[in-house]
Amino acid sequence: MQDLSELSGAWHGWSIQDGVRITESLHLKIGAGGIDGTGCDKDGDFTVQGSYDTNRNTVRLTRRYTWTTDPSQSGVGIPYEYHGTWDGSVVSGRWNPRTAPWYGGPFEMWPVKEDEYSLEALEVEEAVAPRGRPTVPH
Repeated sequence: MQDLSELSGAWHGWSIQDGVRITESLHLKIGAGGIDGTGCDKDGDFTVQGSYDTNRNTVRLTRRYTWTTDPSQSGVGIPYEYHGTWDGSVVSGRWNPRTAPWYGGPFEMWPVKEDEYSLEALEVEEAVAPRGRPTVPH
């Protein structure tokens, strides 16, 4: 199993929101049990802060948008919680807005390998089956 603390750098990922798969690109600094970084997806630019537990292989992150594609910028600063498990190659789990823990969806993120396709190749949003949950603006 790869040690998460040795994987600072570029990461890719996706999350499901309202039945749509959204890809993302991140740059993470990982070490001493902490994770800090920045990223972007179709909704805007964000920061990420959190922690990991190497004994339990758990990851907990908080994402906050610093800029959004919404002209009102209403989503800026809202905390989104990401709780996942590191399996040695991928962090997978569930995300939700801190103020609406019943809303959210699955996510995965992984460190970029040298031979991995560029993010442009990943930037195809694909529809997935909706889960019938109400929509929360972000």
